[in-house]
Amino acid sequence: MSRTQQGVGLALGALLLTGALPPTSSAAPASSAAPAADQVTAPVPTITWGPCEDPGPGVCGRALAPLDYDNPGGPKIILDLRKIPASRSAAKLGTLFVNPGGPGGSSTGFAPFAAQLLGRTVAERYDVVGVDPRGVGESSLMVCKNTNPIPTFPLSAFPTTVADSIAHFRIAEYIRSACTRDPNAITLHMSSADTARDMDLMRQAVGDARLHYYGISYGTQLGSTYASMFPARVGRMVVDGVLDPVAWSTGGPANLPATQPFSTRLRSAKGAYEALTSGLRECERVGRAECDFAPNASAKWAKLVDLARAGTLTAGGVELPYSYLISGVLGYLYGLNYSGLDSDLQALWLENTGARVPMPQRSAAALRTKAEEVSVAPYLTPVGRVVKISNAFVGVACSDSRNPTTREDWWNAGRAQDKQYPWFGSLWTWASAPCANYPIKTKSDTWFGPYGGRTAHPLLIVGNTYDPATPIHGARAVARLFPGSRLLTYDGWGHGALGTSCVTRAFDRYYATGALPAPGATCGMDAGLFAAGPRGS
Repeated sequence: MSRTQQGVGLALGALLLTGALPPTSSAAPASSAAPAADQVTAPVPTITWGPCEDPGPGVCGRALAPLDYDNPGGPKIILDLRKIPASRSAAKLGTLFVNPGGPGGSSTGFAPFAAQLLGRTVAERYDVVGVDPRGVGESSLMVCKNTNPIPTFPLSAFPTTVADSIAHFRIAEYIRSACTRDPNAITLHMSSADTARDMDLMRQAVGDARLHYYGISYGTQLGSTYASMFPARVGRMVVDGVLDPVAWSTGGPANLPATQPFSTRLRSAKGAYEALTSGLRECERVGRAECDFAPNASAKWAKLVDLARAGTLTAGGVELPYSYLISGVLGYLYGLNYSGLDSDLQALWLENTGARVPMPQRSAAALRTKAEEVSVAPYLTPVGRVVKISNAFVGVACSDSRNPTTREDWWNAGRAQDKQYPWFGSLWTWASAPCANYPIKTKSDTWFGPYGGRTAHPLLIVGNTYDPATPIHGARAVARLFPGSRLLTYDGWGHGALGTSCVTRAFDRYYATGALPAPGATCGMDAGLFAAGPRGS
């Protein structure tokens, strides 16, 4: 889940919950994982920095890392890096490693934005470095191959009928079977733990005693993993828009062996449901002066849903299927404000309830584009008789997590959570369908816990009150797991709080001095929910 591409195309880390879900435990489950180590032991590479191939800022480099850290002297992979140097290099405090989420987001692409948005201290006194995770970077791209014909692609963004679920699961099996039968070498070594080991090796390469870090969305899972594996090496670490790492990996003791998809255990459907329903209430509160969808926004939304389920909802004169309505709306919920969502829903309302004037082409296209962003793209590329598959979300998330095995497991989980948190359950849960029967050999180096414990420096944890992808219970769970760390609540909407003024001030203090916000600290929004502004679309 990431911020730079409005969250979902970061492969959209999917989530949902069954109606009988036991509470997700923040206690670490029993694990056979190796104990936390002081640092990675492997040959430390020399990074040679030079001009980047693109015209963007900073310098770029490559570094060698072990393909398999169990054999540090064996085959190597190439990691791609980008550095935005500190503007006051004489006063430099260290290197800040960043990750935008996904899994599948490019850290080298994110580094320039992070250097701008994390505050003056970061821009002036840290080299901001993005290391593209395994399977993502150009030099270590995940590729699985399938020689069978691509199955008929489902027309829906997520399954709404049993027949739909069969088609979606067939695509998921196609991806999974390719990564079972013909994966490239990196596909077997893509867990978050291996990327955490890469970060520690790069920390050593730049000469820092501790790892300073900012991660958002899935980047918080990477941060929690690093902090659990190398607690003595944790420097100033911020996690923003936070996943519960136990839910991501295994679930609590009551959910072992995993009987629910990991995307169910995360309960993102709860976050999306609460983000939308609270937004509709806010629309009704501020009225038509600020929100085009007022008055009676909640009732109007319910009517649009009913029309979509009946197959009679149109956008721009063309049918807008139910799954596309829900996916398109979710795309808007990632923004710090809902500017554009209110006007598009109002246009949809007018077209379908009497006015019969087709909504503006821009609005209709916007909803469909959002839906396409949120749908699970399998990244299938036919090359002659071979289909190449490169989907880092699958490669990382399925390596990281324990999951059930059948289509019925995903179908039942989605339907159950749709009842508990309407509209978004099936959408979130089905993004993880390729994890059914995913090759167990990819999990050999995975960190399944224990998560948490005291770290050399306390973490700063940021959670949004109404986050549609990583609900605030994930941030609270991580705050409990890492004693001494501090939760800063952003009382607002959107996925992550990067770029907001109050949170940025907290980042600036923390990265400058290590000072944490006061216990119970809360940041407010910079503007109203429906006001145009940064990251609002």
